[in-house]
Amino acid sequence: MDEKIRVVMTKTVRPEFLFLAKPGTAANAGRVYDATTNGNGAISVVSNNGELLGVKPDEFEFVECPDWLLFIHKKRRMEIADDQP
Repeated sequence: MDEKIRVVMTKTVRPEFLFLAKPGTAANAGRVYDATTNGNGAISVVSNNGELLGVKPDEFEFVECPDWLLFIHKKRRMEIADDQP
């Protein structure tokens, strides 16, 4: 996708399988990162070393993104909130 996506991390994220990742693959809490998405709205940030790192919705907030992507994430967050007891 060609749209500009930027996120600020709310948590520091590292790969689940560190032994498979390149050194320095991380996204630090409080820092703004460029990001990419697929058609389903999954987000990957361009990490500290330039590698893509998949992030979960509760690990970031959007700084800049297209409306369609914001719609997907808002809808999903409302669904999650409705499922809470």
